[in-house]
Amino acid sequence: MHIQDLQEAYLNFTKISKGDLEVSGLSLPIQYILSLKSKKIRPLLAIIGYRIFRNDIEKCMHAAHGLELFHNFTLMHDDIMDEADLRRGKETVHKKFGNNAAILSGDAMSILAYQHILKDCSQSNALDVLSTFSQTALDICIGQQLDMEFEERTYLTSEEYIKMIRLKTAVFLGMALQLGALIAGKNKAESTPLYEYGTNLGIAFQIQDDLLDLIGDQEKVGKMKGGDIIRKKKTILITKALEIAPPAIKNQMIELLHSDSVQPELKVLKMTELMTSIGLFEVIEMEIKAYFKKADDQLSLLNISDYGRDLLSQLSGHLQQRKS
Repeated sequence: MHIQDLQEAYLNFTKISKGDLEVSGLSLPIQYILSLKSKKIRPLLAIIGYRIFRNDIEKCMHAAHGLELFHNFTLMHDDIMDEADLRRGKETVHKKFGNNAAILSGDAMSILAYQHILKDCSQSNALDVLSTFSQTALDICIGQQLDMEFEERTYLTSEEYIKMIRLKTAVFLGMALQLGALIAGKNKAESTPLYEYGTNLGIAFQIQDDLLDLIGDQEKVGKMKGGDIIRKKKTILITKALEIAPPAIKNQMIELLHSDSVQPELKVLKMTELMTSIGLFEVIEMEIKAYFKKADDQLSLLNISDYGRDLLSQLSGHLQQRKS
């Protein structure tokens, strides 16, 4: 099986499986966000983590779907906190259904996630699976809190930013791989290199997202181009730029970022020009490659078949080549 086959198996599962809730005001926002086009990376990782050790992937589909439910729950609540209008090129849930519906439906999704994960657990692995998932869920909350706190900070280092995205985004990818392995019967020690592998992929993945927000195709990315700059978010682009820019350009960037008088499109254009002038995008590309290399370094610690290594290699290549 190739990655595309595993993706197709998951999509087929979601088509034939029945909805968790009767059609209602609670379920409609859930159905809406799940219907939006997405990469579905997290369920794919869980299936890969399982398939490395076992063939019967149908026995981890509920858990994989639970991760997708939980991920979308975090997106629904993040969009409310960010006051975002678009998600994947469509109206965000709170814009379409209202804040209260988005909050409550998001809460329901977090509960449904646990129910789905439990369906694939056995008595021997349920404690490890649920404790691993719960710890990551808490890490994501801590990461989101750091993200909000950082918005109030005048200056942020790139190292601090990496710490935040590790918790908010990256550990979820690592946990997804590890969860699949745990459900397949592996213990925590055996599956930890998969967690580290996925976490480093996750950091690279988020840095890519920050880069694509500014230089990606707006239609493919599904978000306003340069939206992070317009919202004055201190992404890796901003934090790294302020570290490497000469004083004159650094001052221009700070003034431009915090200005409310410059039109959004012009602000994005000018910031892009300043970043280009200091070679920032090449530096960020090197950073992305470094984290993919850190992920690959974990493979030597895994006792898996050549097929398993090939599957992880496909995964790394799949993420490195993405454009949205």
